[in-house]
Amino acid sequence: MDIFLLIKSALPQLTRQEKIVADSLLEFPELVVEKNITSLAQSIGVSRNTVTRFCKTLGFQGYTEFKYAVNAYFAQKIDRNSNNSSINLMIESYKQMLDQLIATNLNLKKLAEQILQSVSIKIVATGKSSPCADQLKYNLQTLNIYSEVVEKIYYSDDLSYVFQPRDLVIIYTVSGKSALTNSIAGGAVKSKANVFAVTAAKSLPFATTETYILPNARDLNKYSISNHLLFYLFNDLLTNEVVKYSKPNKY
Repeated sequence: MDIFLLIKSALPQLTRQEKIVADSLLEFPELVVEKNITSLAQSIGVSRNTVTRFCKTLGFQGYTEFKYAVNAYFAQKIDRNSNNSSINLMIESYKQMLDQLIATNLNLKKLAEQILQSVSIKIVATGKSSPCADQLKYNLQTLNIYSEVVEKIYYSDDLSYVFQPRDLVIIYTVSGKSALTNSIAGGAVKSKANVFAVTAAKSLPFATTETYILPNARDLNKYSISNHLLFYLFNDLLTNEVVKYSKPNKY
């Protein structure tokens, strides 16, 4: 059973809140694999009951059975008897992602200049995006540019105390549906920091000075491809732009 065709076929039957669940999972199916029902509901801004009703509308007894079906669906997509074919397919899919990235015509000049001008740089990422933030921190460190990763922080309704008005804040969020990341980002916006975001989401629930939207691996229908690969590539592209716009002989 194609679980995502099932979701699409059920759309006319769903309530407005249930459609939020459907749209979120169609765009970022990894949310089901990574989150329990409580964290999923919190991330996409609905109640646990809404998630449960959504699952029952699809014909499942509840979220646990639905999650099992999603995991089984992705496991079936992996051809365990043809490793070479799978590797070639993965490589081809990565090539498609890179082609899509080229087509976005990323302009990193503004962010590179901000990095060079800012006294305080804070990089925000949580969960699986955290290593991407660390990579940028270490890339900048090789250029003698200090930055701080904001990750291990207690959730709060107001995190503006973490930031100052002149901070440069760079936020990594694949789906824009991490409650903690969004709370931290909201604190940065409230403090009037200069906020830049890197994401695979079409839109984010917080304001930014500029948002860099990278290709979404889900568009290639290959769940096993990680969106974070392009975050790492973005960091290398950005680091090279910083060098390009830095003063001659500064480093």
